[in-house]
Formats: sequence, structure tokens, C-alpha cells
Amino acid sequence: MKKHFFLSLAAALLIAALLASCIIREPEPTPTPVPTPTADPHEGEVEVLKGGGGTMWVPEHPTVRPFNRVATDFNVVNQVPYYAGSDLTMRRGIDVSDHQKQIDWQQVADYGIEFAIIRCGWRSYGEGNLNEDSRFRENIQGALDAGLQVGVYFFSQATNIVEAAEEAVFALHLIEDYNVTLPVFYDWETIDVAPARTDELDNDTLTACALEFCRLVDAAGYEAGIYSYLNLAYYRYDLDQLRHYTFWMGDPGTKPIFYFDHDFWQYSFTASVPGIEVDVDLDALYIRDSEEPVFRHPTPKPSPTPEPGAEGGGEDAAG
Repeated sequence: MKKHFFLSLAAALLIAALLASCIIREPEPTPTPVPTPTADPHEGEVEVLKGGGGTMWVPEHPTVRPFNRVATDFNVVNQVPYYAGSDLTMRRGIDVSDHQKQIDWQQVADYGIEFAIIRCGWRSYGEGNLNEDSRFRENIQGALDAGLQVGVYFFSQATNIVEAAEEAVFALHLIEDYNVTLPVFYDWETIDVAPARTDELDNDTLTACALEFCRLVDAAGYEAGIYSYLNLAYYRYDLDQLRHYTFWMGDPGTKPIFYFDHDFWQYSFTASVPGIEVDVDLDALYIRDSEEPVFRHPTPKPSPTPEPGAEGGGEDAAG
């Protein structure tokens, strides 16, 4: 009897186990996949205004402060720049070379121009020769006599730091007898009209050339500066390395759109100014918080009697 009991119990347990294995169970829930973070396509970039409207992304420079002015607060009316904010005013200026021919500087001053940035020299983009601007001496003396502040620029086609140093020494020699109270600018530009000796220059060397020019200008006691335009500044110069120098931006229009900080704005390439018979560039110097900008410079020397120079700069005289 006991044997039958245990057999019946075993059979019951077996049947229960079989029935349990036939029960339909709910499937285990599938784990929700953790999404892979999408890479930021603009990491290391900043969104800026571009000419003609719209925006674009350009390399960010963490150590360079932005301009921090609202572009819509600027306007140019009848060739005169205005700013609607209260923390900045603008001084009117021009930049010239022998391309402007003979200039009546008193007429220029009477028109309201307060400063001039004058080309002192240039390196040819073909042979690489150094040249004095044929009207530099008469231009700088005429501007000073008319009461304008003056700065100068050297049009560079340096391909290495040795040539950039040569250009700085050349420029410093040209200006040593004049009261240059605005910066001495390094003006390197790409040449689009013809093959140039600088066509293959890489960005690291370009920045190194600007640094070397500015280093020597700074060591001579002048304020060093760099002239640039949007493409050159955004995509070629390493602005972090150049942040200690004054920037002069070629950015034509009724408002400045360069994102990073700068002190001079070249806002027209085709202006008409009394006393100048051809088109001329117009510039503005920002006076921040109503304070006069301080540009270091050596003790002024007496200006010499102007010397006439040879006419014309030649086909290779860009800038």
C-alpha cells in the first residue's frame, strides 16, 4: 500500500512538472538600447556672420575675445561710420599708397579725415624684391603737415621668417624720421591675378612670418599690427598666436562682421575723398569707452624735408 502511494505521488509530481513546463510565459523585455552620442559637427568652431547675409562656421580661437558689439548698431551714411551704442565712437581715416597718385592732404583733412595709414614699402610677388613706395615720403609728410595721425603698412610677400624680418627692418628704417603714432602693420595678402612666389605658403609659416615682423616692430618701440581680411583671418592665421597685436580688418560694408576683436575697420575700397583723384579706402579707428587709444611709439623725431620719389609702383606692386 505504501509502495502504491509513493508511485502515485511520483506520478503526480511528474505530471505537475510536465504541466508547468507547458505554461506560456511572457517573454523577457528587450533592454532599451542606449543611444550613441552624436558627434557635434561644429566642435571647435564658432558661428559667424558672412558677407552677403547668412552665417558660417569658422575655427574657434579660445584665447581671442570676440568683438562683443551688435552689428546692427553700426551704420555708414555718406561715407561716415556711425555707432549707436554708448561705449564706442569711431575716428575716420584712409589708407593710401602710390596708387592714389598725388594727394592734397589739406583737402583730405578738411573733409574730416583724422588719420592715415600709409604704405611705406612692398615686396614684389614675382621676383621678391624690396621696394619703397614711390610716394611714401610725400604722403607721410603731407599727412603730418595737415594734422593727421599716421600709421604705416608694409605689403609683404614673405615666404619665411628671414624675409619677414628683412621686411620689418626695411620698414623701420623708412619711418625712423617721422612721427608715426599709429601701428606699423604687416599686410600679407594672397595674389589672385597672377602666379606668385607665395602661392604654396603654408599656414604655420604665414603665422610665423607675421609674428616675426611684429616682434621686431615691437622691439623697436612701435605698436605692431596685422592687416587682414575675413578669409585670411578665419582660415589661415592662427589668431591665438597673434592675439597680442593690433588687428586692422578689411571688411567692406555698412557694419563690421568680423567676429573677433579688432581696433581698425576698413569699410570701403572705392570711396571718393576730396584731394584724391582716384578711389581710396576708408577706415575707422574704434575709440572704446570714450578713451583715447594708446599706441606705443618711440620719441618722435623731427620730420625731414620731403624728397620726391619715382612715379608709379609697377605691375608687381600689389597692396
